[in-house]
Amino acid sequence: MASPADTPLSGLTPEPAPEAKPDTESTSPDPAPIHLRTSTPADIFSSQIWSRTFNQRRDATRLPFGFCKPRTVADIIAAVELANSYPNVRISIRSGGHSWAAWSARHEAILLDLIDLDGGCVEYHDRTGIVSCPPAVTSGELSAFLGKRGRMFPGGHCPDVGMGGFLLQGGMGWNCKNPDLFFAARRAGPGFPGIVTRFWLRTVALGEVYKSVYLFSTEQFNAVLQWIIEISPTAHHSLEIVLVSQHSPDCSTSPPTLIAAFTSFSPSRSSSLAALSPIHDSLQSLPVVPLAQHFCQPTSLPKEYAQQLATNARPGFRTRSDNAYLSPHLSPDETASVLKKAFLSLPTKESSALWFAMAPTSSRSLDTSPPHGHSSSLDTNSGFNHPSKKDGDINKENDKFKGRMALSMQSAHYVALYAVWASEKDDERCDTWIWESFQEMEAKGVVEGSYLGDADFQFREAGWRFWTEEKRGMLEEVRARWDPTGKICSFLDKDEPHA
Repeated sequence: MASPADTPLSGLTPEPAPEAKPDTESTSPDPAPIHLRTSTPADIFSSQIWSRTFNQRRDATRLPFGFCKPRTVADIIAAVELANSYPNVRISIRSGGHSWAAWSARHEAILLDLIDLDGGCVEYHDRTGIVSCPPAVTSGELSAFLGKRGRMFPGGHCPDVGMGGFLLQGGMGWNCKNPDLFFAARRAGPGFPGIVTRFWLRTVALGEVYKSVYLFSTEQFNAVLQWIIEISPTAHHSLEIVLVSQHSPDCSTSPPTLIAAFTSFSPSRSSSLAALSPIHDSLQSLPVVPLAQHFCQPTSLPKEYAQQLATNARPGFRTRSDNAYLSPHLSPDETASVLKKAFLSLPTKESSALWFAMAPTSSRSLDTSPPHGHSSSLDTNSGFNHPSKKDGDINKENDKFKGRMALSMQSAHYVALYAVWASEKDDERCDTWIWESFQEMEAKGVVEGSYLGDADFQFREAGWRFWTEEKRGMLEEVRARWDPTGKICSFLDKDEPHA
């Protein structure tokens, strides 16, 4: 999981549009076929529906109406028109297929798998530093493309996550065109009321990456977590700080190991040393000694992606995940007390627990003012308008969305649990570990909210605290304006229809 508040999503459409040349030559492909469940052999249809979902735990009662891999926007329009010809057929969208709950596989919906859209064409504009890509391009693919040009975009930690799924969970930016949609694009997730066909993203220079890693025994959990919590608020802003509990790949019976990792994204080794040295020096005050330590070692985005991929659930494994933003008012000792049981009781050797430092950025405002040179007098609703509204009414209503985004839930502490296992017989045991861990946190009143991207609404709705009450109301307003009949599949909750 990457911190969504640090993702500079530039907009649903570019302002101004980059005059980029395609990396590959475009042609006019034949229309993509729409395969219907009623006319496609069951085994072929099922393999198409589930082939790009990484979680082997699949709900066979969710039977899509049809399936399509659109190559062009015209293919998408054709699928939407077909869905509109049936009163109860909806549209679901898949970018990377990486959601834990397989949000894209929906009952009686036409699944649009965007893997072939625009031939996966990625475009880069040297003058503006803006890259554009279709939603199914993954973090790893985009990183490799930009790395050749000395640029980067802070995508997700997992290289196989589609940019569409990642960006719609969060992002940061501002645009004057359709500000209500741009508001929703940053944290609506599966509740976004439309189909995004391309993203324009502002890149940054690809600097050097260095990392310090310290390994500890789980017996030292309280002291280690308290140490990290205390140093995080004053750590350099370039650092990503995490504490992970996981088993070594070659150990099946030993306790898990605590891994404290500090990753620096800086222009040079000297700047990384300046950021990482205070962390290293603070070890002197820690009452425990690391089992192993690696200070300011060079790494790279490709290496980090490869390492993440190696620790992810392998194909064929079953998974369950949940998460929470904890109260920022918890003391370091209280936070350790709340998390200790979960971090020390991983149900399988493939499972893991994560604490992510969100401070000090968690205290900043997530809403922004229009950037210099823009004003509210610009056209704020070019594109589609609600048919029952006049332009002036729409512009007035959209004023409240300018410089704001649905992303609104944050805290100093983010915690996520990832259960991974191979056999169906372990479903209940692994589910129980996740469920009881978060029920205990809820009972203690320490949960502020949750991150949309690591949630499963059918497992635990988390009180729908993925946004503040104000932002949730604004998001529902946008959804009602752009998709009043609910044609686009939204959140996969307990009321979802099934066979």
